[in-house]
Amino acid sequence: MVHDRHVLTRTPRSLRRRALCHRAWGAGAALLGITMVLAAGIGLATVPDLMDDEQAFHTARPCSGTVVADCLREVQATVRGTVIRDRAKDSEHTLKLAGPRPVPDELDMGSSEPLLERLKAGDMVTVTVWRDYATAVSKDDLTQRSADTPEGEPLIAASVAVALLSGGLFAALAGGIVLARAPTYAAQGLPGFLVLRGKQALGSALCAIPAGVFGTWTGPWGVVVLWAVLSGAVCGLMRRLESRRAGRHARPPDPPR
Repeated sequence: MVHDRHVLTRTPRSLRRRALCHRAWGAGAALLGITMVLAAGIGLATVPDLMDDEQAFHTARPCSGTVVADCLREVQATVRGTVIRDRAKDSEHTLKLAGPRPVPDELDMGSSEPLLERLKAGDMVTVTVWRDYATAVSKDDLTQRSADTPEGEPLIAASVAVALLSGGLFAALAGGIVLARAPTYAAQGLPGFLVLRGKQALGSALCAIPAGVFGTWTGPWGVVVLWAVLSGAVCGLMRRLESRRAGRHARPPDPPR
């Protein structure tokens, strides 16, 4: 067996120091992984409530008589200014407001049309409020919806949760393995399979992007199912590619004598 000459020349003190470093980063990785998995679980647990909020917003009607939390009410506010920046990678469409709660100080309008580009400081506008969301702004006969609505929040929560789950499971697994076998890995080096697991975790996390895009049609639980299917396919493909690569570069058998 061929050994790394650096491994052979390591002293007991250097091995102990390396083992301590492995234990330290292994414990940190395991703790980070557990935290990410817990965050993913909390995120998935919030999805049903977010779905209820989204449905309640879609069915909300203007307030009549007594104001209740789930009706659309109108609040008067004054424009303090606007920020309109249309760039490919750095766009901003912000309306700055002054008004009673829950009118926000700044509101993302999503685009400059049809109303934002016409507003100037000192204008009086009507802000449509649902719960603590400022969902639209009106002036005269023009109304523009804002980006401050619960729409899409369940999809975002599900997509972020599954991405966190991918990274968290890998970090917890890698950290736990290194923590448990720190002296061995200090002497022999880290195992190669952790690299493959890391690639699989990254591929699995990236699967949350297409799953979230298709979630517009499948819903948040469809995001989770599609992510699981895509992750399984990506991990299987990476495993096959890795095994083929190892087979091509494996040392050929010695010729018979």
